[in-house]
Amino acid sequence: MKTKVSILMTCFNAEAFIEKSIKSIKNQSFKNWELIIVDDFSKDQTLKIAKKLKTNKIKIYSLKKHIGRTKALNYGLKKIKNDLIAILDADDIAYKNRIMVQKNFLEKNQKTLLVGSWYKVIDKSGKIIKNVKIDTIEKNIYKNMIYRNLFCHSSIMFKKSLLTKIGYYPENIIYAQDYAFILKSMKLEIPRVIPKYLTLSRRWDNSMTYNPSYQKDIVLDKIKIMIFSIKNFSYPLLSLFMWSLKFIKAFCDIILLNLKKSKNNN
Repeated sequence: MKTKVSILMTCFNAEAFIEKSIKSIKNQSFKNWELIIVDDFSKDQTLKIAKKLKTNKIKIYSLKKHIGRTKALNYGLKKIKNDLIAILDADDIAYKNRIMVQKNFLEKNQKTLLVGSWYKVIDKSGKIIKNVKIDTIEKNIYKNMIYRNLFCHSSIMFKKSLLTKIGYYPENIIYAQDYAFILKSMKLEIPRVIPKYLTLSRRWDNSMTYNPSYQKDIVLDKIKIMIFSIKNFSYPLLSLFMWSLKFIKAFCDIILLNLKKSKNNN
């Protein structure tokens, strides 16, 4: 049977970018795909735009209340029956050959469970602002991943069998669920990297990363993940040093955010 790939996209108030994201999947050189879109109760035109672009290869699930990205991802994963799953965020763009390249890689490397790629960072207007090359040497991926995330979420593809071994995205993580998920997978096997640019990852002012209201959750996620990492992996000396610096910074950030909140309340 010919391989079919499922692409999972969750969205919340993504009207500015979702059309380009969906079209980047519709334009893939590999044609045997399905796109699973989970709309997390958007309040703008996101759902309307997605429905306008819908074909028989696109399935849209519209949630009746906002449950957050992590739970929306897990909701979508439970709808997928195919063996290969790719992620694409609703503000990111897949290169035309992305699905083909990653599918071929996973089929060729049967023991590999999860693979990412190099990616380019774009701004709100689509201008490239940074090229990100990840070291492809497995021991270097390991040494870096145990204290910082190397992967762009929209660059990963994994085998569905991974879910039966490690479970879904951890729902106690609000922001960095992709990092937590990849770290969980790393307990089984070091993820691989394809040294090709296959994704455009968007950074813009209103994204969760830069939204002040999410900053405390972001820092708390970092602390939870760092504790998970130090408990589950062996640390080379340099990685342990870097972990310590990042943990101290995260702890200080929490104190500063609490002080700022207290000052604003007074």
